[in-house]
Amino acid sequence: MQLPYYIGGRPLRKWGRFFAPIGDGTVKSTDLHMFYSLGIALERLNCEVRADMKAAELWAYLVDPNNCLLSFLATTEDMPLNDSRATATYLQKWVLATWRSIDQNAERSISSDEASMFHYGKNEFDAAFDRECRYLDVFTVMKKGIYDTRLLMRYPEEKLPDRLRKFLPKQTLDDWKEAGRCLAFEVPTACAFHICRGTEALMLGYYEALTKHPWAFPKKDWKIYIEQLGVVGAPKSITTRLDEIRDMDRNAYTHPDKTVSLDEAPVLFELCSGVTFYMCQEIERLAHEQ
Repeated sequence: MQLPYYIGGRPLRKWGRFFAPIGDGTVKSTDLHMFYSLGIALERLNCEVRADMKAAELWAYLVDPNNCLLSFLATTEDMPLNDSRATATYLQKWVLATWRSIDQNAERSISSDEASMFHYGKNEFDAAFDRECRYLDVFTVMKKGIYDTRLLMRYPEEKLPDRLRKFLPKQTLDDWKEAGRCLAFEVPTACAFHICRGTEALMLGYYEALTKHPWAFPKKDWKIYIEQLGVVGAPKSITTRLDEIRDMDRNAYTHPDKTVSLDEAPVLFELCSGVTFYMCQEIERLAHEQ
């Protein structure tokens, strides 16, 4: 049960998530402010709870701990925080029970057992989290060139205008997402591999848009793709860009002896996303001519 967000006219933060998934994988972003808020909320309540006080005096101090503890429990199910979660459950039940008791009898007093139960739970949570938080690996992923790391990891396709994204083949979109993550997490050679593979998938899609049939040649490599795109009418501005990537970048980056540097990966990402824009623009034009 989530308690109201407003107490005595004072707006409270609408609680978010301690950990939020990024994409379809197991990587999660961490909201450090949630941990700060949880600590503040529990400590404020800890300072207020005492035996023989009117239960109604705690009313304004119960909302933040309850909502924050609920968020903690909801977003840490797969985290190595078993003892912390157990004590958080204990504290949340105490808070909710106290809230409900106030609804029934606002004039009743907090018993010494009730006060001791809360202080015990708070101390146990502090000890458990201090011990278990060392098993949480939280890293700060720095900006890569001009790219925002959150967009790189989640929505790299937003580099293209919305109207053009629908022309990206699924393979291209999947590889862009992989390339974005690899760039964000500083795996530059893998970034180069995926952004080039995604570009190759779009080349085949562009060929199909031009010819109205799938790729019909047994051989599959960038050289013949580029040659055939030129034959069937792709603008030289596109084939020239693709040939530059093939000659200067793609061939070398797929060779096992080549390691891509952190400085090179954003440049290749930019080159491939640029020619992707022009191919999608041409596919859009062809779609409108039908």
